[in-house]
Amino acid sequence: MGCDIHMYIEYTYKSEITEYEKHLSEGIEPDKLRNPYWRDFGGRINPGRNYIMFGILSEGVRYNTPNTFPAKGLPDDLGWSSRDDAFLYITEKGGDGTCTMEQALRWTQSGHRKLINSIDGKPTWVEHPDWHSHSWLTTEEYEKALEYYKKDSENWGNPLIEYEAILAVMKSIESNGGVCRLVFWFDN
Repeated sequence: MGCDIHMYIEYTYKSEITEYEKHLSEGIEPDKLRNPYWRDFGGRINPGRNYIMFGILSEGVRYNTPNTFPAKGLPDDLGWSSRDDAFLYITEKGGDGTCTMEQALRWTQSGHRKLINSIDGKPTWVEHPDWHSHSWLTTEEYEKALEYYKKDSENWGNPLIEYEAILAVMKSIESNGGVCRLVFWFDN
């Protein structure tokens, strides 16, 4: 069975983070603040199967290497595109891109999936049951992952150009006042 990656380049503006941190330092409670808004660049990216790169990006995924990043889980403040892919909406009937409450509760019983509540406290979303090893990397961490790959490139060859292009986009966003992260997970 194959394994694919779901990737999202997410960004916000330094000014939003600075304002948020300023308010925190003034003693304003975090739940009374608007979090920085994370936007996505280009929707879901699938740079291709590269099991060595998968193992570097997230420990234990398809390839074991000492140069790896442990999975961090999903950020609490996901952008909308990545949230729509990572979670299923709970409906009465279920269906394409959705599930029933009964299914959602069954998936969460093991403790490996979580429910997301709406503002009114009602369970509205559940983590997709087929996705695993959720994580995210900063631009610097992602660049380090590519360096790990290239360090042993005589054994593996060069990474696919798509992986290099992702780094170029992230650096471009950051050079124009943004802050980037690469959110990703895997499916089987």
